[in-house]
Amino acid sequence: MSLDAPIARPLEDERPPIPHSPAEPAVVVDHLVRRFGSRLVLNNVSFTVEPGHAFGIAGANGSGKTVLLRLLASLDRPTSGRIVIHGYDTVRRARAVRDRIGYVPEEPMLYDGLTAEQYLQFVGRARGLGKQVRQVAVDTLLQVVGLEERRWRDVSAFSPGERRRLALASALVHEPDVLLLDDPLRALDGFARLEQIEVLRELHRLGSTMVVSATRPEDVLEVCDTVTVLRDGGLVWSGDGTAAAALAAPQFADSVRVRAEILDGLDAGLALLGQRRDLRELEVDEDGRNVWFLFTGDEDALANLLPQLIRAGCSVAHFGVERRSPATALARLFHEEAPR
Repeated sequence: MSLDAPIARPLEDERPPIPHSPAEPAVVVDHLVRRFGSRLVLNNVSFTVEPGHAFGIAGANGSGKTVLLRLLASLDRPTSGRIVIHGYDTVRRARAVRDRIGYVPEEPMLYDGLTAEQYLQFVGRARGLGKQVRQVAVDTLLQVVGLEERRWRDVSAFSPGERRRLALASALVHEPDVLLLDDPLRALDGFARLEQIEVLRELHRLGSTMVVSATRPEDVLEVCDTVTVLRDGGLVWSGDGTAAAALAAPQFADSVRVRAEILDGLDAGLALLGQRRDLRELEVDEDGRNVWFLFTGDEDALANLLPQLIRAGCSVAHFGVERRSPATALARLFHEEAPR
């Protein structure tokens, strides 16, 4: 079959397009609800994404991320609520939405037996691109995703990371306004993960609007301007990298985890710590050197604790709050309420 053979396409509805304004949000999700029978999968989800921004959605398996991405891609209909992509309702103007988005599912399907060049040519032709425009798009995208040297390699020989990058390129062939990526770093480690992160960052630098989901919070923190946490179908937290770092900082209103490495005088130290009412969950590691506890007092009380241990006869090599990473702090929100 010739790559230039026309492909029949369904007619766009006859309603005039909604004018596109650079000032309008790229994505608007308004009180979105999705039920499957009696099971509530998405519960009153609302957010907006501005043009050129990368919006991350982190959540545990089963939190509703994939259902949300499919709704954004107009592949499913909400039970109630509304999604608008650059002025187009995903239900009423589904065809217009699909022309303006690029969607990469969690498990992208590629056609083994085709080379990377042939596969992207096929996708471009299906999108209605002419031969010259299609070739320019293929050449550019293979370079952007780092597969130019693999252009004539059969897709079946690609590594998992290369397959994900080719799927990403296929979603960009028609220059979509919004890119929807369902867990694009899933199952990628080491160099393959770093390569994919760099590709996503480059797309962001080029001005792509992206909605990215991930099971690992660190994946969306790597590339997104704003990160939200989805738990049991509802958004429970939203913020940027600075807010995530603040979330990981010690919260003296509740408790902080403290580690003390005591080289000598452990018994005296444990006796002192065991008498205090402002700490709990006192633990000692197998080596008998590291002591862990949750401290519920204020910062001044914690600062005074080290001199007290020394006066009690302890030789202390380390004493301090164990800080969580922003990714770890966000992962805790998969199961816990955010501190106020």
